[in-house]
Amino acid sequence: MAIMFVRAQVIGRGAGRSIVSAAAYRHRTRMIDEQAGTSFSYRGGASELVHEELALPDDIPAWLKAAIDGRSVARSSEALWNAVEAHETRADAQLARELIIALPEELTRAENIALVREFVRDNLTSKGMVADWVYHDKDGNPHIHLMTALR
Repeated sequence: MAIMFVRAQVIGRGAGRSIVSAAAYRHRTRMIDEQAGTSFSYRGGASELVHEELALPDDIPAWLKAAIDGRSVARSSEALWNAVEAHETRADAQLARELIIALPEELTRAENIALVREFVRDNLTSKGMVADWVYHDKDGNPHIHLMTALR
């Protein structure tokens, strides 16, 4: 039996972290944190990014639908996390929960993506949560970074 690696963490302002910066790193792109007026660019590891997805529950609020309509996954992620940043006013706000999950090397990329989609559907979107996830594969280390808003 293969042992899978899972790490959970909360991303919050208390540690001086930006959720938009975290999303930019995971999506391996450039994003702007509208609240802080700063730009983050993590394009260097773009070859590690295998897949990205913003999984949504059936009933998303109109503001989110309008914010992501017609945008790429990375731009939708940027809009989502900027909205979370704007909504949370406390200096020590907890903004997102992240799971880092190792994927089985024995499965193909398509099989791993299907596995993650099933996990996200069964455990997150079916319960009304948005899941922003990316699949990275660096040197034979397939894994996902899955972020969900805490509210």
